Amino acid sequence: MNDYIRKWHDIILNCSFDNTYKMAWAKALVELAVHTDVSIDKNAIVYSFYDVAKLCLKYYWNQTIYFDLIQSPNIRKPPEIITLTKKLIKLYFDKKQSVKPVRFEKVDFHSLGLSTKYEWTVSKIVKTLKQDVCWRFKKLKGKTYEIYDLDLNAGNVIFQSDHVLALKEHSDYLFTFINYRWTQMLEGFNYSPRISRKVRAIDDGEIRRGSLKKFHKYLDLMNENGKRICFYCGHEIAENELSVDHVIPWSYMFSDDLWNLVYCHKGENSGKSNRLPSEEDIARLEQRNRLLLARMNNKSKDYIQLQIAIEKDYVRKFWISFKG
Repeated sequence: MNDYIRKWHDIILNCSFDNTYKMAWAKALVELAVHTDVSIDKNAIVYSFYDVAKLCLKYYWNQTIYFDLIQSPNIRKPPEIITLTKKLIKLYFDKKQSVKPVRFEKVDFHSLGLSTKYEWTVSKIVKTLKQDVCWRFKKLKGKTYEIYDLDLNAGNVIFQSDHVLALKEHSDYLFTFINYRWTQMLEGFNYSPRISRKVRAIDDGEIRRGSLKKFHKYLDLMNENGKRICFYCGHEIAENELSVDHVIPWSYMFSDDLWNLVYCHKGENSGKSNRLPSEEDIARLEQRNRLLLARMNNKSKDYIQLQIAIEKDYVRKFWISFKG
């Protein structure tokens, strides 16, 4: 392994942490290196804190808007960058009048009239990176690894050109390793399942939610007098108002499971967002699953999966886990 890359390996593997800032910082620097046209005639490559901050915001936006992943052990006092990111997401939802998640790369803050708030958020992230992250990242067990220089007054991170070339050449390894460590940290803070899949999906741009129409044939078994009934309000649902909802939100489960799906009105689905259900809803879902199982063809694959979910008490176990 390249000696310079070994230093990065040692820092990422052994760094102390009380949140995921160092992984976001490391990932942003590697991403900037990947997009740099390195000239052997250049003695130094300079990146601004502003550009690093924009990438950090991108990472936290995508992890938060889709999965609301917790980034530190202190749930009551989340890291400042997460608080800033959530405020910007809320403004985005308010402007769009929708809580449908969208990747950061697809958001046009200017057209939404959020340019000023976006720039303010990035400036606040820059301040945090300067104060708490950039110099701490280089320190390991009392030793400072000289992997880059800092000009805090100018707001720049300065690399030797051959070091940027090394980051670029080993970027695939570094991205994989950074994501692995980030995932390890997240697993210490979150009860959510499939953390590694979520981080990988965000990184690969593969967050796709499949059509739920294939579940209609089963959910229709619960119709009353041929009418589709809303799980939450108990009233009939008109065809143009029909929606399939994840009782335990998709952002927690990252999967479509029959035992967790119900009919409801579109308005109730969007208004519910990613809030966890009440215990009353959980009890009704358990009862619904038992009744649905009794009405299904016991030779189907979906029947077996629903049967396993009931036997293993998935509804209550996942709900209690996420409440924690």
